[in-house]
Amino acid sequence: MAVRPFVSGSGCSGMTHGLTFAEEKHPLDRQLTPHLIIDPIAYQFMNEATIDYDTSGISPRFSFENIFQGLKSGGKCGGCGGAQ
Repeated sequence: MAVRPFVSGSGCSGMTHGLTFAEEKHPLDRQLTPHLIIDPIAYQFMNEATIDYDTSGISPRFSFENIFQGLKSGGKCGGCGGAQ
């Protein structure tokens, strides 16, 4: 079992990201570490991202930095004026 980062959605609300569990590695997946698998679509959007596990507060959580860094729009559409 491994952790799998994912991206979903698009349009004016932008793209979202998160983590799920992977029971198996698919043929096109990248194995980034022994317990971290990512599919090629998510990889292209999260290529320069950093995922960290933050235990400093009351509720430990995963934090994401530099998500969608390689996208000029930052993961949002520009058709409605929502993206700068």
